[in-house]
Amino acid sequence: MNRSKLLSLAALAIAAAIAAAYYFWNPASSEWAPKCAFHALTGLDCPGCGSQRMLHALLHGDFRSAWSANPFMICALPVIALMLWSASARTRFPRLYALLNSPAAIVSAVVLLTGWTIARNLI
Repeated sequence: MNRSKLLSLAALAIAAAIAAAYYFWNPASSEWAPKCAFHALTGLDCPGCGSQRMLHALLHGDFRSAWSANPFMICALPVIALMLWSASARTRFPRLYALLNSPAAIVSAVVLLTGWTIARNLI
């Protein structure tokens, strides 16, 4: 088995283990779930605050709760999945990988994350 397939299988196994953990344990009421350091230090929500609750709710099919926990991350999940996939297949699809990792894409992501962080703390 070549290295890239082995890495892909390892990534899938890790993702499955994380999904199983978030399916069985609710991070809102669990001590093991990591807490947001940014929120603890500032009292403000970071772009990822609520992502653990969102993942738990999505895994249980509760889209409404997932959306209320972190709508930005729900919208970002397909993009994140595409970026991860393109990184694993960058030799087969170099133009897609270059597009998703271009300066324009990175600046767009930073602007969206910053805008979301400001908006969620003002509302």
